[in-house]
Amino acid sequence: MDFVELKSPSKINVGLKIINKRPDGFHNLETIFYPVNLFDVIKIGIEKTEHPYNSVIINPDKPFVPHDKKNFCYKVVEAFFVEYKITSHYIIQINIEKNIPVGGGLGGGSSNAGTVFRYLIDYFKVDLNKDYDKIINIALSAGSDVPFFVLNKPCYAEGRGERIRVIENFYLDYDIILISPDIHISTKWAFETLGYGVNELHDSIISKIDKFYPDYPEYFENDFESIIFRRYPEIKKIKDELISYGAVFASMSGTGATVYGLFNRNRNIQIGEFDSFYKKGYKIFKT
Repeated sequence: MDFVELKSPSKINVGLKIINKRPDGFHNLETIFYPVNLFDVIKIGIEKTEHPYNSVIINPDKPFVPHDKKNFCYKVVEAFFVEYKITSHYIIQINIEKNIPVGGGLGGGSSNAGTVFRYLIDYFKVDLNKDYDKIINIALSAGSDVPFFVLNKPCYAEGRGERIRVIENFYLDYDIILISPDIHISTKWAFETLGYGVNELHDSIISKIDKFYPDYPEYFENDFESIIFRRYPEIKKIKDELISYGAVFASMSGTGATVYGLFNRNRNIQIGEFDSFYKKGYKIFKT
């Protein structure tokens, strides 16, 4: 079997507002997804088989990453074959080298699925523009953030994250420092603890934003910080320290626990400056 190597990027949320809880139990949100150059590596091989069934083999290099139907990559492959009624049978092997911290709010699992999905679209010669709605629905069936990773451009997202539009002029002209403590935050717990009711409606300005405004950090608040900082004060301390180092903006990404800081490029900030975080065993990335 021949393999193709693919880069699977991470993302940060530049602003994350929860609008309300939906009757189906999900939440409507508004956010800006921004891709960053911290990558997992996907090696994927596809070949036809005479067996009367498909085989999807997931080989992650970390034992805590699902290697069965719970993996988003498995879900998106399965949904793709069902929706496109592919009658030939294949062995699909997906090897995953994890560099993106798991459970850190950087979308690693969703990115892996989006990267695999983009490859399937290309391999089976699907027209992305013609089948856009179907493709987004397939991506959504694997995970709420997966549609963004199919496009992999700065996007405004609403609904569960599936209604997205590219923001052409949204660009972060900064060095981005990511600090990831060894803390796994359950997304389910975060939404439940936020405690929004179905009839509760919250305002957001994010839908009107077309570029980053560093002088108005309140535009880009993350609603989850209030509850997560209370339970994990060390995460709040990371944000405070990034600002003390000179970040023009700092925020938790998604439901955490990774915090990012934006630094002016003429500052030429170096990872070595964050020795205090290294001593605590945190992971640090510059992108």
